[in-house]
Amino acid sequence: MVDLTGEQAQLLEHLNSQRFVSVLGCAGSGKTTLAAAFAAQLSQAGSHVLMLCRNPYLAEDLTQRLAGSGVEVYAFPAFVRSLLLSDHSPDVFVPRSPSGWQAPWTQFDAPTQSDLRRALDILQRTDQLYEAVIVDEGQDFETVWLEVAETCLQDSQAARFAIFFDDHPWLAPFGPQRVYADVQAPVILSRSLRSGGEIDGLLRSLHPGRSQPDQPAAPGGTVREWVYTDESSLFDSLRQALLAAEESYPLLDGVVVLTAESASSRLSKFSGLVIDSPRLRVSPSPGRLGWQEAVLRCLQGYGLLESALSDRPAPTAQDIKKVTQFSRAYTAAHRRVLSREPGYLPKYGLAWHMDSFGALRLRYDQADDLEIPGVDALRYFSSPGWADSLPSAHRRYRLTADNDWAEYPDYHRLLLADLPRYKSLEAEGIVLVLYNYFAGSEEDFKATLYLACSRARRLLHIVAPFSIR
Repeated sequence: MVDLTGEQAQLLEHLNSQRFVSVLGCAGSGKTTLAAAFAAQLSQAGSHVLMLCRNPYLAEDLTQRLAGSGVEVYAFPAFVRSLLLSDHSPDVFVPRSPSGWQAPWTQFDAPTQSDLRRALDILQRTDQLYEAVIVDEGQDFETVWLEVAETCLQDSQAARFAIFFDDHPWLAPFGPQRVYADVQAPVILSRSLRSGGEIDGLLRSLHPGRSQPDQPAAPGGTVREWVYTDESSLFDSLRQALLAAEESYPLLDGVVVLTAESASSRLSKFSGLVIDSPRLRVSPSPGRLGWQEAVLRCLQGYGLLESALSDRPAPTAQDIKKVTQFSRAYTAAHRRVLSREPGYLPKYGLAWHMDSFGALRLRYDQADDLEIPGVDALRYFSSPGWADSLPSAHRRYRLTADNDWAEYPDYHRLLLADLPRYKSLEAEGIVLVLYNYFAGSEEDFKATLYLACSRARRLLHIVAPFSIR
């Protein structure tokens, strides 16, 4: 069931009276919600309905929203693929996996011109067509994609076609508004229903077109910025932004980290980043500390066996004793060689540190970039106090692409998404990281910023090398 506001319900009645209709509006104005409701209503009335979009993650979301309605939902590339797979019979089109796609997906995945020509040929030869076609996020559709979508319609007076798109002039490279906005008087959604307050004000400053809200937007909506100056302050700024979001959203439920890098989230600089939160240090369900790997990283080269260590979350008394005895015995047997090892720095103390990606490492207190020679490592582990400074084995946040979540059960998983993956979706809170992003023009940059910031409903934290306001 799709919930509508009173205004959307009135617009839905208007859509029902149109054969071909365009609906345009700013991000967060309710286009997708209205499109889903329109598709469901047409299906309930007995029409065979196809709903298309660009982003396969949005297709998955729409499939869940429209479950049981009878509406067939496809990401357009998956729809073309299913057409080509069904070409074993010229008269029968058998839909396959409506919302499926071949992961990992990127914004560059698209049907070839040859695929599109074959798809048009298949549609022109089959009588298994649709009585209604709904296109969401139409600004992402090339002209030939829209031609394929229209060819899916039955040739009858009852056929319905609707396209929903954002009329931001920098977001519509394929210009559906030039094709459809004047077919009939377009329906204009001018009020943001997703976010209000400071988020709404920021979005209006980034949208130079006619979709600037002329009515009060949704309540709430806060924006905060963290400006970083170098690589080190980048990670610190991101951590501060997340911990500040944690004050409003415990365990960061409903918060997504969105990166505007050119790479996908799986290849992001921030994929696997671990955030150590004071709130999680008292977590009743401790995670894995990984002290075994850290000790072996220092001593395995000298002969310490992995089997000598237990699998306990923290070293047991027996573990401490075994490591200490091993280090003392090795030092005694090789004292003459170790005393002549270069790089000996007795003036620095050693301590355990957790790096930005959750790996436990032994480092010098005042010179953590120096390599630790064997003589210092063995001396450190020769004392039972080597385990005293180990951090606690509490849960930590780990920034993880959604397809990697199952691999890290000992962390609180925090979704890391790239902009193409999260386009057309939304979250209660968005932490946006602008890193190494070089747009071709100021217009391209502002369009990217508009798309990213408009994903947030109530909280928007921005980590950037400069202030965007």
